[in-house]
Amino acid sequence: MSNIYNINTIKSDNKKIQDFYDRAMKELIQFYGINWIDNTPVIYVVGSRKDFNIMAGYDTEDWEVGKAYDDNKLLLFSPDSYEKESTHKYSDNEYYSLIKHELSHLFFNIFSTSGEPAWLNEGFAIYTSGQSSKKERPKEYRNFLKYYSTEDKYVYSESGFVVEGLIKKYGKDRVVGFLKRLCDVNSEDSFKKEFEEYFGIELGYGSINGL
Repeated sequence: MSNIYNINTIKSDNKKIQDFYDRAMKELIQFYGINWIDNTPVIYVVGSRKDFNIMAGYDTEDWEVGKAYDDNKLLLFSPDSYEKESTHKYSDNEYYSLIKHELSHLFFNIFSTSGEPAWLNEGFAIYTSGQSSKKERPKEYRNFLKYYSTEDKYVYSESGFVVEGLIKKYGKDRVVGFLKRLCDVNSEDSFKKEFEEYFGIELGYGSINGL
């Protein structure tokens, strides 16, 4: 099997995607307090699962429609192929939320070069993109802490609501300010220590449910 692929890239003039991108960047710059000017994110739009897999570097699941990788790159299905190549139904609102979700990962990765913990990374992406409104709110949190360095589709069920709860309790500026601590984190144990020192609560299901 060949490890060499011909990829033809053409600069897109899709005004809808550009408008979504510009709007999401403006809102995320304001949310995270980062004025991203140089080396701004680039979006690669593909039309087939085969091309998506090649760019992603692995065989993706049929529910995967976007991916943030490297420091400034996003991979997305085109609006025209969104439904055909995935289990999702297309709408402009959903596609905008997808772009903002993936861009949010790139902002998070400025603070955490490892992208960890996965639950917090996904939590911020879901919260900032407004995707929580389309999810069923859990009656109690009982699985998000499993997702520190690994994730699957279930990481999305609780993480956005955890970030929402933290922001309601401590305020957006304080919760975003915690991300600056991630530069000192090199393990799950050190993250737990930083979290508990910063927020003054135990990082466990009992205390998080209490929010």
